[in-house]
Amino acid sequence: MTAQQRKNQTEIILKENNIPINQYLPLIEEESEAVIRPAADIAKRILILAYLNTTIDNRDDREDIIAYLKTEKLWGHVSQREQKLFTKDILSEKETISISWTIECLYVMLWAINKIDDLGLPREEASGTVNLIPGYMESSEEFINGAVIRDTTEILDASDLIYRIHWAVRQSGIDDIEVQNINQDVVPEWHRAINWITFYEDNWDHITTDT
Repeated sequence: MTAQQRKNQTEIILKENNIPINQYLPLIEEESEAVIRPAADIAKRILILAYLNTTIDNRDDREDIIAYLKTEKLWGHVSQREQKLFTKDILSEKETISISWTIECLYVMLWAINKIDDLGLPREEASGTVNLIPGYMESSEEFINGAVIRDTTEILDASDLIYRIHWAVRQSGIDDIEVQNINQDVVPEWHRAINWITFYEDNWDHITTDT
């Protein structure tokens, strides 16, 4: 499927769901040019984000969590910004909110490694993702080594769809209207996750969600 065909396919979905369309929004990368992150790397990022979220309400457990991440050889994959958040004594309200929303990234990442069957549309906040990852402080080896990446076509289909939904959500803010049945807070996190999976930027801290 070409990038243009993918755009056409996405616009059919948007039309069916009454989501505004910008026909002039650029194409995403061609399938032959796409680079998708390895499943193991996605699994590691899932665990890092999950444990960072755990520290919101368990600041006293930070040292144990950091020790666990080092034992599981995950600490080297923690971004510089995340390392500061893990080690900070008290999180600001803004930092707490920012961390908590990354739970929505997990949904897309778990889908990308075949832990969730159907991605669907970003209608509601994620639930039940904690049941799809290893228990607290359990070995991560099986989860990481057993991760299997989805087909590139599926990932790019999702990338194109999320990208165009995010434009609709941003434009709705400008026009002071609401995109029906889409959670406007979830969309940016889905976009951030899929952009990381498709190497929009290499470093997690530098991922943007341009539309």
